Amino acid sequence: MLIGILEDEVSLAQHVLEVIQMQGHGGIIYGTGRAFLNDLSRQTFDLLVFDWKLPDQDGLSVLKQLRTVHQLTTPVIFLTSLHDEQAIVAALEAGAEDYCVKPLRPAEFMARISSLQRRAYPAKQGSGPVTYLGYTFEPLNRSISWSGGQAQFSGKEFELARFLFENPDRSLSRQRLMQEVWGREDDSFSRTLDVHISRIRSRLALNGSSAIRLRSIHGYGYQLIAIPADLDAS
Repeated sequence: MLIGILEDEVSLAQHVLEVIQMQGHGGIIYGTGRAFLNDLSRQTFDLLVFDWKLPDQDGLSVLKQLRTVHQLTTPVIFLTSLHDEQAIVAALEAGAEDYCVKPLRPAEFMARISSLQRRAYPAKQGSGPVTYLGYTFEPLNRSISWSGGQAQFSGKEFELARFLFENPDRSLSRQRLMQEVWGREDDSFSRTLDVHISRIRSRLALNGSSAIRLRSIHGYGYQLIAIPADLDAS
């Protein structure tokens, strides 16, 4: 997962990052609510860790903006020194999934992260065939089949298509897609990403001829969406 860390205490933020990296996750640190909210226009996170007390606004305010203004359902866990029942209830009612009290206890913290991951995202399958939205992915020969046909892809195209299908209805930023498939957010891959997207859209009939569509989000990235049957028919 890519985890956003909203924490103004530099040493603690770095410690949290090191803990999640030891478990194979990636992370980006933000010291203010404004910096985090501004970056939502270019970044896609799988999970968020919020401190309550921040230099410019409190974490509860950031959470409310995340849920109401940005309409994002990304799982949020608070990591804060506040431990009274009123604060915990306020966070959970505002849309937080969990609450962890400082000081950071790495084992407990990662257990909570893993629990959130299991609840929010289905476990990825192994090397055998797997089906998403009626499209069957065969990793051994990098082929994808569906009721309308079958197509084979290069390694990166297959990885990109699979990631899109693993995250239906999620708005995925260009930066996140490049990081996921090529391992880095490099502008040199931007044109390559667009070419790969174009080939996937065309060869899998995701251009409007079926109920599964791959749409561009101007200035942000892409989203794979399933059109309800009644709307598709109209």
